[in-house]
Amino acid sequence: MQAQMSQDDHPRTSRYQFFILGLWQEPDSRPGRPAVWRISLEDPRIAQRSGFTNLADLDAFLAAWMEERVGSDR
Repeated sequence: MQAQMSQDDHPRTSRYQFFILGLWQEPDSRPGRPAVWRISLEDPRIAQRSGFTNLADLDAFLAAWMEERVGSDR
């Protein structure tokens, strides 16, 4: 289920981050195999892009990114 944000849902502080998420399918190099999904995540503020081959790696990246930000608040 997707949550909708209203104007009242915006963070009260300036601590927020936007990422550009890209998803696409590439054919598998082995004949007869299904296409595979690829994922990119870009931080447009610094033009840094990271690539992932599965959701678990994307999740791990985001978890580490968030933990790093929480750690810097301490």
